[in-house]
Amino acid sequence: MTNQITPLDESVHILNVINNNIIRYHRALCSLPDYHVDPNIVMTINTMSFENGCILVTSYFDEYHGHFIRLLNEQQRRYINPYFKRIKNVLNLFPDIKEFRNQVVAHNLRVKNKSVPTNKSLTSFVVPQTIIEFSIVIECIKYITTIINRMFPLAMKKVVMHLSAEERRKSVVLKSPLTPAEAETILVELIRDLQIIASNQDIPDD
Repeated sequence: MTNQITPLDESVHILNVINNNIIRYHRALCSLPDYHVDPNIVMTINTMSFENGCILVTSYFDEYHGHFIRLLNEQQRRYINPYFKRIKNVLNLFPDIKEFRNQVVAHNLRVKNKSVPTNKSLTSFVVPQTIIEFSIVIECIKYITTIINRMFPLAMKKVVMHLSAEERRKSVVLKSPLTPAEAETILVELIRDLQIIASNQDIPDD
């Protein structure tokens, strides 16, 4: 096994990382009812996880179409295409995932200077609405990732080994810019100062 990391290795690694993150979100969503969490909290976490899930799903297929598939030779494409064609038939049930991600989740509800909610009903986006519908999309991604790993069984390992070696070589440890005490002080002072500003000003007329 050569230690040289190829663009194809990198793409396979990225697809696996995104797939694993999607699976984590899905497991969290499916586990929430078992912990008897307050329904309002469940709804909030559900929404956050769903929105992040849409971002990850979009990222996965952007990587698949924009990089992975372009790096395959003709024989490799012929092998994987029947799998993707079958999966695509299911994904077409939810055609607006990318548009929802772009217009609602990632781009602040504004597209080309127009407010999305006032120009298009949010309910008009055809996206997964339930855990079981989201599970359908996730199963598609899980399966195509399995096929990719069968085709390139060493790619993921090569990149992981490379990244591990780089981390050991650099010995870089992520460090928070603030201590817990500093963060708490800043938060308290921020709230205090904003309240002072509010108490010294009247809301202007329309």
